[in-house]
Amino acid sequence: MHQLARSFLLAAAIAVACWFGCSATAPKTTESEAARPPSPKSVACADLAARPPAGVAISEAAPDDDPPSCKVTGVIDGSIGFELLLPEAWNGKFMMGGGGGFVGSVQNAAMHEGLVGGTALARGYATAGTDTGHTASGLDASWALNNPRAQEDFAHRSLHRTAEVSKQIIADHYVGELERSYFVGCSRGGGHALMLAQRYPDDFDGIISAAPAFDWPGMVAEFLRNQQAVFPDPKAVTSPVITDDNRELLAEGLRQSCDALDGVADGVLTDPRRCRFDPARLPICAGAAAPDCLTRAQLAAIQVVYADTVAGGDRLYPGLPFGGEADAGGWDQWVTRVEPTPAPDMPNLHFAFGVQFARYFVFADPDWSYQNFDFTGWRQRTARQAELLNATGLELHRFRSRGGKLILWHGWSDSALPATRSIEYYESVERRDPKLRSYFALYMLPGVGHCVGGPGADRADWIATLEQWVEQGVAPNDLVASKVDAKGATLFERRLCRYPQVAQYDGKGDVNAASSYACAAP
Repeated sequence: MHQLARSFLLAAAIAVACWFGCSATAPKTTESEAARPPSPKSVACADLAARPPAGVAISEAAPDDDPPSCKVTGVIDGSIGFELLLPEAWNGKFMMGGGGGFVGSVQNAAMHEGLVGGTALARGYATAGTDTGHTASGLDASWALNNPRAQEDFAHRSLHRTAEVSKQIIADHYVGELERSYFVGCSRGGGHALMLAQRYPDDFDGIISAAPAFDWPGMVAEFLRNQQAVFPDPKAVTSPVITDDNRELLAEGLRQSCDALDGVADGVLTDPRRCRFDPARLPICAGAAAPDCLTRAQLAAIQVVYADTVAGGDRLYPGLPFGGEADAGGWDQWVTRVEPTPAPDMPNLHFAFGVQFARYFVFADPDWSYQNFDFTGWRQRTARQAELLNATGLELHRFRSRGGKLILWHGWSDSALPATRSIEYYESVERRDPKLRSYFALYMLPGVGHCVGGPGADRADWIATLEQWVEQGVAPNDLVASKVDAKGATLFERRLCRYPQVAQYDGKGDVNAASSYACAAP
């Protein structure tokens, strides 16, 4: 049990890193990767700096190790920082990775093994990431103040330009044609993934979008509405209305009510929508707050977090589904936590991202406060931001018509972004396009937190799945996901089912083996 807990903590730390920006450190080269022969070169690594593409200043082009590669760094159009890694043993393909939060440093989710099941560089891909056009902390949006160019770069332009530039450098460096191009991102990067499929459908042949932040005004309304309930006074953020004891009480109530609905009592809800748990049935404190009961104020705040965000009759965003209440990297990190704070005067990440976005994108007022703010008219007030930043478009026919393939996955226990919003998007596209399953697949991951983490099986080989679909025409069906410990040892496996199917236990096999589960209609 202690080993499992340690793996959850590790995964939660990874999830934080991916929101702020996934590490671009490559893993050790495996024997099979080392055996791949070096690719012939047209322009040597050291000579790339002398012949940059138009609008690009290359600051470094130098050999790197493990695996042997050429690292190219520079700036595009005077503001977009990028890094491109060119492996010695190139597989003929390119994979770009997205970033997290407000980005602000060069980030590349394709280099995060936990997100994609083995890094792009280790597989022989040329791979790139970008800072999206500004330099700042991933929690800081002050760069956006009255700066429409920086906002546009962050919204989408930096991704397109980095892809263009990377492909040009790849063409200069290697002998041979670029065969395929892919993109992978989670959180902000997941939103960028959808944006690329909608706005730049010719840039990538295959796209992986995980836990996407793709409806900015909606999610920010939810973030701020939650903070109004948890920290009614944004200047007094030392004592959240929802306490750690409350979260444990909620988790225990859910365990007793719903854990075994899927036939396995493992702390994971296969589909939280089936759970009919009501927090109001928990003990209510007769007097002062206590660990084993909820005060009326605490219950009211909890109900806000679970409820849809509605203002003036307008539904802005879904509430959080059940799951993640007491998980490391769950509600504590996103909704309630006070210590350690992500940044000064920011008790949790919903607070941080919600306040920063409102101040610098919406109101252009560094002193704006959510206290007593009324969200009536929010959609109209944020129409410009929605047009710029949202990737909610339902027309994917251009991406489909050129043979593009899209995989979207979301963890059910994501406490950052409600998984139901991804389902809503997928089903909206499906109503528009009856050919959807030929190019768009959705997977819901039970018990998985934001990008990674949580008690569920959070690791699958998404890159191989996408490659098979794009390159061999093998459409994805059910997959196998695993939970690993800090040393990489597998703790258990689960079957992942293509939505709307769910995994059902056979009632007799090893509950830790994926072979004991089959995909079926819910």
